[in-house]
Amino acid sequence: MRIATLYGPHDFRIEEQPSPHFKPDECLIRVRACGVCHSEVHQWENVVEGITYPRWIGHEVSGEIIKVGSQIQYFRPGDRVAVWIDQRGYAEQIVAKEDRIFQISSEIPFDQALAEPIACTTNGVQRANIQMGDIVALVGTGFMGLILLQQIKLRGTDKIIAIDIRDEMLELARNLGADVAINPNKTDVGKEIKKLTNRKGVDVAFEIGGVQATLDLAADICRMEGKLVIFGYHPGPRKITDLGFWNWMAFDIINAHFRDINTILSGARLGMKLLNARKINMAPLITHRFPLEQINDAFRTANQKPAGFVKSVIIIDGRG
Repeated sequence: MRIATLYGPHDFRIEEQPSPHFKPDECLIRVRACGVCHSEVHQWENVVEGITYPRWIGHEVSGEIIKVGSQIQYFRPGDRVAVWIDQRGYAEQIVAKEDRIFQISSEIPFDQALAEPIACTTNGVQRANIQMGDIVALVGTGFMGLILLQQIKLRGTDKIIAIDIRDEMLELARNLGADVAINPNKTDVGKEIKKLTNRKGVDVAFEIGGVQATLDLAADICRMEGKLVIFGYHPGPRKITDLGFWNWMAFDIINAHFRDINTILSGARLGMKLLNARKINMAPLITHRFPLEQINDAFRTANQKPAGFVKSVIIIDGRG
């Protein structure tokens, strides 16, 4: 089978490896699509201290089951599935245990059935415990922000405010249900938020952009005793510029990153249920598709974010 091996910055190579061996409690899966996660781009862009090359990344996988182990109860060959794995997703085949496999409807294209990012957003919304009538701000409305927006809409909020420096992302956010769209390069966000919230600030501020500016802005617009949800705060160094202010404001600081596998899988199960029920619309979010041979181009595009870009996906066999 073919697999993409990362040898260093800008250096994916397509190699041949034997098909992976699967155990009695695992399934062998033909990969149809694997999303390019922003958290992996830094490994392609630079030599990262503490990690070794060559390495096999890729974790946003969907495909079809080829074979099942003798202990598998719920899946059969030919089933269309999304998969939670932590590596080796840019390959023609992977193996996974049954509890990490999620059925996808025949109506959902493979390139939209990305369980891992949907699990992250689902768990983020769950942990934030958004209430009916809340005013919620999303500081950064790229791929993850636009999934969050749709799931937050299901909670019965008063207003969802999308904040981004790209006008095309704000237009997409409006199309997906945002009530207000603000470009910080054109509008004073603080003044606008005060108008929208009777000078209080938002009830819930999601930091999604993963840079210092989005972290600082999310804190600036959150109301006293509001929820400051740190969602996109990786990779790379960030700092709290005024911890005293955060403390005085009595923010409920919510870390929306998850390491417990049971929590992750629970989010994936619920998130895929919402996707299959068409409560989440992934179609406008998958904007750039590449065959496996062009994986370096896919990462370059994800890094540069040309106009209109939301998400790169690798199509392993040319079928979406």
